[in-house]
Amino acid sequence: MTDRLLLLARGRHVGVALLGAGAAAALVVGVLAVPGPVITARPTTVEVTPVRATQSLVCGGPVLGLSRGPEPEIIAVGEPVRRSAGEGLVERAIGESDAVDGGAVIVELPAEAPADDVSATERQELDEPELRGLAVAECLPPAPTSWLVGGSTTTGRSSTIVLSNPGEVAATVDLSVWGADGPLDTAGSSGLIVPPGAQRVIPLSGLAPDQSSPVVGITSRGGAVAATLQQSTIVGLEPAGVDIVTPVSAPRERVVIPVLPVGDGEGLAVAAAALGATDFSTVLRVLAPGDEPADITVSLLPDAGGAGTALTARVEPGAVVDIALGDLADGDYSVIIDATRPVVAAARASTASDGGIDSAWFTAAPLLDDEDGDIVFAVAPGAGARLHLVAPDDGAIVTVDDALVELGPRSRTSLELAGSTAPVMIVSGEVRASVSYLTDAGLASSRILAPIAAPRPITVLP
Repeated sequence: MTDRLLLLARGRHVGVALLGAGAAAALVVGVLAVPGPVITARPTTVEVTPVRATQSLVCGGPVLGLSRGPEPEIIAVGEPVRRSAGEGLVERAIGESDAVDGGAVIVELPAEAPADDVSATERQELDEPELRGLAVAECLPPAPTSWLVGGSTTTGRSSTIVLSNPGEVAATVDLSVWGADGPLDTAGSSGLIVPPGAQRVIPLSGLAPDQSSPVVGITSRGGAVAATLQQSTIVGLEPAGVDIVTPVSAPRERVVIPVLPVGDGEGLAVAAAALGATDFSTVLRVLAPGDEPADITVSLLPDAGGAGTALTARVEPGAVVDIALGDLADGDYSVIIDATRPVVAAARASTASDGGIDSAWFTAAPLLDDEDGDIVFAVAPGAGARLHLVAPDDGAIVTVDDALVELGPRSRTSLELAGSTAPVMIVSGEVRASVSYLTDAGLASSRILAPIAAPRPITVLP
């Protein structure tokens, strides 16, 4: 009896404990079910548009040659003419140069200027005993990396690298050179110092002699530099062309050269044979600088429309290849290269006139599209300018001042331009663009670069 009472008593205690726990749980649920006050933090934000930085373009300066005498020096020959476009521009000189009377001009768009875009182009015609031809180049923003595709250092061919530093910090520059047999061992090409506000001039033959198809890669630390390659040719005692090669920023799997002009192949062949020269034919130079080969498809689009011509090739890693394009009919072509690995490329064309032969390298151009807004481009002073537009994929609509141009998918067109003007171009779609120059003095080209993006508003939290 006593044991039974104890069990009943314990059962009551357990029941009371369970009841207490249930009540507590119900109380917690009830508390949670009652909404409490909600506090929301609303920080004050400020939308700020950064001040646009000063934009600088470097115009590389005059064509360079060698002085005569027992100790030849690199000297400036003649003086280029220049067209700049933009409101409120300021120009200053880079007067310190390795070349006698050499130097560059910096065209600046100050941060406080009313315009958002700046463009400039230089042009020089030469008819000297050792230098003859037409040289045109767009002025360049300084960059930490550059690739120069063109030139030669074989007998009678002179290639000179020109590095201009418009900044306030010294640039330490490394040069890498590739040739037909692969990367070259170029002693003395690393750690080159380009002081602020100075121009270094480096003959490529001193780094890579007797190279028929060089490609130069340039990297800089500290300051950025504007890099160009000047090419001149003399066959025997006859000057046979000058050119200025401007760079691309990086190897890519899609390379587009807006124009490759081919004209009077028969007359060119006769003139080249009279000189005994074989390196004036139309070629496409390609380098795959990585560790794997690149399979490329080259499409050549003519002005007349249609599918054009296509060819395929394998480019071995690190070995520069010049692909002959000598069977093209006369006319203007756009070159589209699609590669399985990143490549750099440029194309050479030549022309012959009563004055002689001149060659030019045509470099890949950057993408222009809807987000670029008004694109101002400077046409160099002088005659013979033509604008070239190509839509490498889908169609595009381009307005050039008052002219409306419609491009179908994978098509191109050309327009005559007046010299020393600054047209405004608006793009709907995607195009690449350049300007060619052809006169009795020779053949040359300049590219239309994408404008530097204006700063976008940013939201600042306290």
